[in-house]
Amino acid sequence: MKRSNEVAKNILPKSKKAGEEMEQFQLTTPVTFIIFNRPDTTQKVFEQIRLAKPSKLYIVSDAPRNKEEQKKVEQTRRSVEEHIDWACEIHKNYAQENMGCKARVATGISWVLEQEEDTIILEDDCVPKQEFFRYCQEMLEYYRHNQNVMMVTGTNLMGSKEIAGDYTFSYFSVIWGWATWKRAWDLYDVEMPLWPEARKNKALLSIYGKISYRLFERDAEKVYHHQKDTWDIQWDFTRIYYHGLGIVPKGNLINNIGFNREDATHTTGQSFEDFRYGEIAFPMKMEKIVVRNEKYDKAYLKKYFGIRKIINFIKKKIYN
Repeated sequence: MKRSNEVAKNILPKSKKAGEEMEQFQLTTPVTFIIFNRPDTTQKVFEQIRLAKPSKLYIVSDAPRNKEEQKKVEQTRRSVEEHIDWACEIHKNYAQENMGCKARVATGISWVLEQEEDTIILEDDCVPKQEFFRYCQEMLEYYRHNQNVMMVTGTNLMGSKEIAGDYTFSYFSVIWGWATWKRAWDLYDVEMPLWPEARKNKALLSIYGKISYRLFERDAEKVYHHQKDTWDIQWDFTRIYYHGLGIVPKGNLINNIGFNREDATHTTGQSFEDFRYGEIAFPMKMEKIVVRNEKYDKAYLKKYFGIRKIINFIKKKIYN
């Protein structure tokens, strides 16, 4: 499919207060902003990007599905382009034909990581706390060469009960505001060619446990057979298959404002999650030993794959 790849540079001077003694944090990690047809949520996320002033901004956008949607897509793109008022490199990857969630996000991230060694990724409904950017940048740098770590998430909806330090390591890290390295993304394949063998050998069973694995297996089968238009289940599979952990902050740094909207793709319905921001202090105490937090993971599986999830699954089987 044809896409428009554009690079531009803003040459506005960076402002500094005279005689400023305190060193200011500078966001040098490239930020990838994935947008589509929601100018209102896009503006809220972009305002936080604008405050962070990344030195490189990659904008990824799908094309409208029909003529009625075209105005919203164009308005969303303008809401970002016309308000970039700091010195930065601007890279645009705009699809010329609608690609859908699966292909657009997957190819967009791949496009960025063909040019960069790492990136911070935000979608148009994930509003970050300002500290999110520094947290991601420091984690990306500290664990750059550690193959046991494959991503950094800004979302923690589990609370701090199971996390002793400033952050922890988990197999279950959320893609609502996250970051990763090229070395990790290079293992990713949106078509999941390794799934049939992994399913046959039950390679992920020990990580999920029996009940949780059955639910994941159901979703993975739908993705593999092109019955589900998404990209993130494939990323979960890739990380767990290669035993790659994610970094989870002690305090939540992302507010997902995309729920309960008619234009939502996957976050349909009302969310009962507590998206209030948590606290994070710098400098963070870095963890030299990378090991899975099994208590956190068990709590996560209980919350998201526990009895409530099973009851809903059974109801769908009965009534559908």
